[in-house]
Amino acid sequence: MKSSVGVKEQKLRIQPISGLDRFFQAVSDRRIADAEKELDSIRASIPATEAAKGNLKACEGLLLMGKANSDKYLYLSKIERTHKQLMALRKEFATQTENALHTDYDRGYFQVLESYMRKLEKLEPRSETP
Repeated sequence: MKSSVGVKEQKLRIQPISGLDRFFQAVSDRRIADAEKELDSIRASIPATEAAKGNLKACEGLLLMGKANSDKYLYLSKIERTHKQLMALRKEFATQTENALHTDYDRGYFQVLESYMRKLEKLEPRSETP
């Protein structure tokens, strides 16, 4: 059943932006100082679980990718940022996140990459022609 809240009321609601979302935005904009601040806050607030350690390591990798002067050896920097490619990568990372053969650390790592791809999908225009 649909909510009875009107469209105007839905637009007025402010969705809180998590530290991870701010981190993703800063990395994609290559605002390294802001990304480092967000990573410090994420680092201070994560629990001491293996999945959380994987999350943190993926964030550190994304930050290093943003800092790199040369994209020669960086996989995520070299991908074509089309909506179709980002969606395919997100689905692949989601598959890895759900893979029972991976450890909690690995699943946490892939979970952050999946979330980052989702963020990039939202940022990229859908102007592809079939």
